[in-house]
Amino acid sequence: MSKWWVSLLLMALVARENPFEPSKNVGQTALGDEVPDYFRYVNVNLPSTARILTKVTLTYKTLDASTHTESVDVNQRIDWHYPIKVTQQAAILGKQGKIFRVGAFDFWIHENKLYLHTAHKIQRSFVLINPYRIVLDTDRDEQDFRQKVQVDEEYVNNIAIETHDNFYRFSIVLDGQYQYKIEQKNDYLVIDLH
Repeated sequence: MSKWWVSLLLMALVARENPFEPSKNVGQTALGDEVPDYFRYVNVNLPSTARILTKVTLTYKTLDASTHTESVDVNQRIDWHYPIKVTQQAAILGKQGKIFRVGAFDFWIHENKLYLHTAHKIQRSFVLINPYRIVLDTDRDEQDFRQKVQVDEEYVNNIAIETHDNFYRFSIVLDGQYQYKIEQKNDYLVIDLH
């Protein structure tokens, strides 16, 4: 009889509130609405006297919080005019993905979702036609931007940013007409096209 009570107690502890609701897969690695905050990239500008990159050294923490260093010998000529870029954007996008930089913001496409990396709150969104585009107005800070970036990928032809008195205006020119839904997730705006 006591085994029956223990079994009943254990079943009550592991039961979900709604057993018909699908369970969440904790180990799922596919990019969904929640964007993992992985390292994207860093640019390192070297002084005008730099001519040969001899070594690259990375310091990282492991699962047990211990710190380790990994060095790679390079010994190749460099042009100091161009920054050295270290990136792991494939952790977010997969190997085929591209991140586009518009103003100080990262923008990318994954499946039918558009991602804009910004902590600024969205004020409003609307659609304009000819060309068909989604316009997003977000809060702004003191920086001024006016830039247009050619994307030419599925769903998006280009993206632009302009600075107004009280907001940034992003204009995303699409390759066709879509319905859309916008959500703010962590430090990202996620635009779901359908």
